[in-house]
Amino acid sequence: MSRQLRALGLALLALVAVGALSAGGAQAGTFTAGAYPATVTGSAVGVHLLGTELGVMECAPTFHGELAAASEELTLTPTYGSNCKLGAKEVHVTNNGCDFRLHAGNTLVEDRVAGTMDIVCPEGMAIDFEITSMPICHLTIPSQAGLSSLVFTNRTAAKDVDLDFGIVELVYHLGGNCPGGAANYANGTYGGTSTLKADNEGAATAFGVD
Repeated sequence: MSRQLRALGLALLALVAVGALSAGGAQAGTFTAGAYPATVTGSAVGVHLLGTELGVMECAPTFHGELAAASEELTLTPTYGSNCKLGAKEVHVTNNGCDFRLHAGNTLVEDRVAGTMDIVCPEGMAIDFEITSMPICHLTIPSQAGLSSLVFTNRTAAKDVDLDFGIVELVYHLGGNCPGGAANYANGTYGGTSTLKADNEGAATAFGVD
């Protein structure tokens, strides 16, 4: 029930964001740190859920990025490794050089900022989720832009940020050994929360989204 209430709250915030954009145009937010250059790291709060035609996959990714100065965007490299599961099946993930490029948008309410995300991969590459079934099924997620929605929540006391993913219409590809055979889809969902923290030369520093 708590997860459903959180999802409902984020959906309402997304509606607020849409209304604000319609009324006053796009307003870019800014990622900031207490000292630069800042190394930004992220850890999952609970599990992240990737929904596809195969079902719901559970993962607990980590993130790493660099922030040279205050910026409207932040690039994070996700690491999934071998900690994803699809039901009883283990899933091994190869990143193949792909990053998450986060964009800060308009302020929703105090300490909460809307955002979108791009998945940026080298040409011809994609994030590869290898599902250890027999035969092995590959689910790949290629480059794509403007994924929504994200919500950044500034945790003032902790001087860090909770990032809530509420992605819909995620594009992905299922390989020939997957149930139903090879096919492209645009109905993926991605949800979950990660806490983003920053440090400067190994010393913790404040991180926020304004």
